[in-house]
Amino acid sequence: MAPPRRILRQQLEILMNFLEENKYMSKGLMPGAPVSHQKTRQKWAILAKQLNAVQSGALKTPDGWKKYWFEWRHKCRKKAANARRFRSGSEGGSNRCIPLNDLEVRVLELSGKGSVSTGVSSSSQNDNFTGDSDSEPLENLKLKRTPSTSKLGQSVGPESPIDDIPSRVSPPPKWAIDFEERRLAAEERIADALESMANIMKNQEERRGLLEERIADALTAIAGTVQDLNSGIQDALQQLHPVQANVFYRH
Repeated sequence: MAPPRRILRQQLEILMNFLEENKYMSKGLMPGAPVSHQKTRQKWAILAKQLNAVQSGALKTPDGWKKYWFEWRHKCRKKAANARRFRSGSEGGSNRCIPLNDLEVRVLELSGKGSVSTGVSSSSQNDNFTGDSDSEPLENLKLKRTPSTSKLGQSVGPESPIDDIPSRVSPPPKWAIDFEERRLAAEERIADALESMANIMKNQEERRGLLEERIADALTAIAGTVQDLNSGIQDALQQLHPVQANVFYRH
């Protein structure tokens, strides 16, 4: 069985560019009426088509890419929190802090959780970036030597280079992912129900308008018929009793 394709940086750049242009997608909700959730699903389908078109990149369904986005966002937030603790010295001088790369900073800015300085130049960020697998986003990044580590007063011997120490960001708990999926599914069901109600109300409004037109036509026809009957009665009375009829209608 062939191993799953890895998510390439090019795919993540496409993902971020698309979400930055359609920010409502990053939160799983659409502004305005819930009936517009159908448009959100269409957007994810368009995005998935673009991502799957990247040569040698990972292949996912629209729901798969949506799930990956929420997992990636969670891990970026957790990594940023670890970086803040490291910079504040609360980790007891640990030298295992991994600086955020440029894409992770964009994820934090898009999710509205603030950002943390990357600590390395953008060129070295691109060199240090490694593609994510389908199940382990951001878990294959290795610790790189930064100026901040040299200020900790800890010497690193040549026999134990710091680049060989892997550090992993734990994935979000399964209950959190399940909860997010259930929440999105519930929102979609509510949106579908509201859309159905809106269609029913629209149809009822159209039928009511049609019924009012028919009633108006019927009343017009009845009024014309009554007028014709009155004219016929008047003509008959005039023919039977011309003089009396004239006196009767004159009074």
